[in-house]
Formats: sequence, structure tokens, C-alpha cells
Amino acid sequence: MKRRAVGLAIVGLVAAFPVHADDDARAIVEKAFEAARANEAIARDYVYHERIEETRYNKKGEVKKRESQTWDVTLLDYSEYRRLIAKNDGPLFPETAAKEQRKLEKQLEKMRTETPKKRKKRLAKIEKGRKEGEAFLEEITKAFDFRLTGEEEIGGVATHVISFTPKESYKPRSREAKVLPKVRGTLWVSKGDYGWVQADMQTIGNIRWMVIFKLNEGARVRFTQRKHNDEVWLTDNWYVRIKARVAFVKFDGEVHGSYSNFRKFTTDTTPSLGEAGGRPRSHAAGPLR
Repeated sequence: MKRRAVGLAIVGLVAAFPVHADDDARAIVEKAFEAARANEAIARDYVYHERIEETRYNKKGEVKKRESQTWDVTLLDYSEYRRLIAKNDGPLFPETAAKEQRKLEKQLEKMRTETPKKRKKRLAKIEKGRKEGEAFLEEITKAFDFRLTGEEEIGGVATHVISFTPKESYKPRSREAKVLPKVRGTLWVSKGDYGWVQADMQTIGNIRWMVIFKLNEGARVRFTQRKHNDEVWLTDNWYVRIKARVAFVKFDGEVHGSYSNFRKFTTDTTPSLGEAGGRPRSHAAGPLR
């Protein structure tokens, strides 16, 4: 699953205007995606810490394993760089910290000696990924029927609430979009600026990815965003509850991501980046991709 992965939309008051409910909901969704694109440009100026916690369950539903890792996330010349800074909310062992420092220094040296041809190829790959992401968002607006279902205040933000269900007539135009007909859920969109505030999604069928990956029906994905400095929406946390099979290995568990220590990027934001520093890519351009 791509981390920036899957954006969907929501807002409310179906009962009051039943004739125009679908049209109104779709208009809000489209404005939310437009706002997300503008948000992306601002979000690139921020770096952050990302904490990922994974919990696995046994056949009895008891916790079998729980562990977390925390990363400092920034960019080196527009390429995302992730540096491990903590495990299970504790400091790294000295040998692990030294290994991370060596990896950083090796990457910095690689960037300094990168040929113009290789740099062009690397940046082209980043741009290709960005365009594929935008195309996926466009698919979302075509894949679902949207319904206004109410209004709600989330963390002091007034939101429209929109439910979405797959269109029966929708035909996916890409491999990534094949998952969309098997997803439904609810989205919360800021009434003030159409920012994505919250989403709650569920799979309504088994999803196969190539041959080795199978995600069972009933997988749950939730995420929330929060506005920072009165200028940008950034992901606050996300949660996935899944039962899946990868090759012959079963996975029954939860994965939770949370974000902190947001700050605007400078070459001093991450130690030792020096001349290789670049503007950070947002992890919060819009709902889950």
C-alpha cells in the first residue's frame, strides 16, 4: 500500500436537499482535491518525525508482538530521506545510531558525486510518481457516488460529512485503481477551506495485488489531518486494521502511524545535510495514497 496513497471525500446534509445532494457532494469533493493540490506546494516546506507502530495478533486474537520505529523524514535534493532515530520509543543502541550516521554520510556523498544524467533520471522518477498520484486522485472522483450526510465538528473544525460508495458503472483505468470498487467509507472536509480533516474507509471485498498479496474483506483504514500555522494541512495520524496474506505468510494486525515535530525546512533542520539539503516532500498532500 502506498503511503500517500488513497484519497476520498465527504460532507453533509442530504435530507434537506435530496434532489441536489449528489451534485453538491461531488462539488465539495472536487474542491477538496483542488485544495489538496495547493496544500501540497506549501506542505513541501515542512519536515517531521514519523512513528510507525505495528501490532500482530495470534489465532486467539491476543497480542503476539508490538513494536515501533520513529524516523526523521526530510529530503536530500528532492528525494525523501528517512533516518531512524528511535525504536520502541527509546534511544537507539550506539551501534545502530552509528550505522544510521554512516548511511547518511554515504547518501550525502552519493548526492554530491551524482552526475547530471543520473540526477535528471532520479528527478524524472519523482515527477512521474507525482503525476501518477494526481491521476489516481482523478480516478477517485470518478469511481464513487458521494452523498452529503451531515455536519460535524472535529477538533474545533466545522466539517461537511460525505459518504462514498463504489459506482457500479466504474471501470478502473489503472492497476492501482482496481482496488477502488472494493472500498467504501466516510470523509470529513473542512467547511472553511475544503481541507481534508478525517477519513474512515473499509474494504467490502477481498483485494488481490498481483499474485502474492491478498487483503481480506473488512480491512479498515482511518486517518486525520490537522492545520498548522494557519496555512497547511498535515497528516496527524493514520491507522490500518488488516488481515492479509503475503505469499504464504498470514498477517493479522494493526499498523498505526503518527506525526510530530513539524517544522519548516532549512539546511539546519536536519543535522549534517549541508549542501545536499532540499525541500521536503509532503506526506500529507491529501487523503491516503
